[in-house]
Amino acid sequence: MKIITDNFILRPWCEEDAESLAKRANNIEIWRNLRDGFPHPYTLEDAKRFIGSVGSLPSVFAIEIDGEAVGSIGYFPQTATERHCAEVGYWLAEEYWGRGIMNAAVRVLSEYVFKNTEILRLFATPYGHNAASMRVLEKAGYTKVGLMRKAEMKNGIPVDKWYFELVK
Repeated sequence: MKIITDNFILRPWCEEDAESLAKRANNIEIWRNLRDGFPHPYTLEDAKRFIGSVGSLPSVFAIEIDGEAVGSIGYFPQTATERHCAEVGYWLAEEYWGRGIMNAAVRVLSEYVFKNTEILRLFATPYGHNAASMRVLEKAGYTKVGLMRKAEMKNGIPVDKWYFELVK
């Protein structure tokens, strides 16, 4: 899949993205808002490992701006009785925050998923301290459903997560 918008492109990750990924992802502010599978510091080896693991997945995309990968967005289908649902995850390089890019990327990805898959429900679970991510989801049409208190451990501290959903 490749989706071209006025401000960015969503496309598959490729090996040539490793340096840009390592440079952009090595940011403590991004790490604070993502699960522990996202390392900090983020090295070139981490970037190569990530690209190698998602390169064949049809559901994880680079966010390209001006010819460089500057973030990632994807949907992760669930299994068994939740097989009609998928979790949405994303991050964007700090230098692009506040420009409406992630809001548009979440909207574009959601439309793509509903049009091209059998997924009926998308959800996301931003940390309680991540107000910017919650605004992204709300602007993209997601509904805040509830709060999961002390849902995860991040940096040794229990954190709350909000649950957002978008239904086809």
